[in-house]
Amino acid sequence: MPALTFLYDVHMSLVEYKFNGNVFYITLKDEEKRNALGIAMFDAIDDAISNITSDVRCVVLTGNGPSFCAGFDMKACVHDLSVLDTYILKLSSLLRVLRRLPMPVVVAAHGAAIAGGCALLTGGDFVVGSFNGKYGYPVHQLGISPAVTIPTLFQRLGEGRARSLVLSGELLEGADAFHIGLLTHLEVTNEDVAIRAIKLATSLATKPPHALRATKHWFNELDGSLNDERFDLPAVDSSESIGDETQSMLHQLWKK
Repeated sequence: MPALTFLYDVHMSLVEYKFNGNVFYITLKDEEKRNALGIAMFDAIDDAISNITSDVRCVVLTGNGPSFCAGFDMKACVHDLSVLDTYILKLSSLLRVLRRLPMPVVVAAHGAAIAGGCALLTGGDFVVGSFNGKYGYPVHQLGISPAVTIPTLFQRLGEGRARSLVLSGELLEGADAFHIGLLTHLEVTNEDVAIRAIKLATSLATKPPHALRATKHWFNELDGSLNDERFDLPAVDSSESIGDETQSMLHQLWKK
């Protein structure tokens, strides 16, 4: 089947998606903001995912520019904290959508995946990162709880590792992120990350799809990924914890 490419034309075409060789590629394209997650970006990702068909055997999520994803577009929240509430709920929804896709999901996370960007990694089945990458949840200093990521981070790392990573707000380099299991594959350069992700996805797409889908379904069934309450409660708690502390810190950062 020939490659098909589609563009979602909203706010500078924030997302590109294409289908090639039974692999569906989703690319974040807001390089100027390091692919930060704003409302338009969330909507563009959702639109891309809605175009996944039964012919797709693997999905690759990646980003253009120096970083995979810098997290939420916080500047948009300075004068309206309800935007941050929307971000948290949309991220929770996106994580469960990625986790519940019937086919394997490969995330190519070069450069940096911070806060909400790091949460996206936990929605995938495979995560390829780079030695010089930075990964973690340094959001407590903004008065924001990263609890929205706990359901899928807990599954990936186990309780001990997940607890220490989100409570500390530590940023991990690629080797450390690989060592604790946040990354499943580690490459030297950003270019190598993209190459490995494509090779991995291409290989997965050649395997019998029903066997892979059944395997993923039972992981999701047994680990709680199909339970909405498991996602809803941390997301709602995260959004309800936002208040004057967050407002003050955001104004300090963007007072200019």
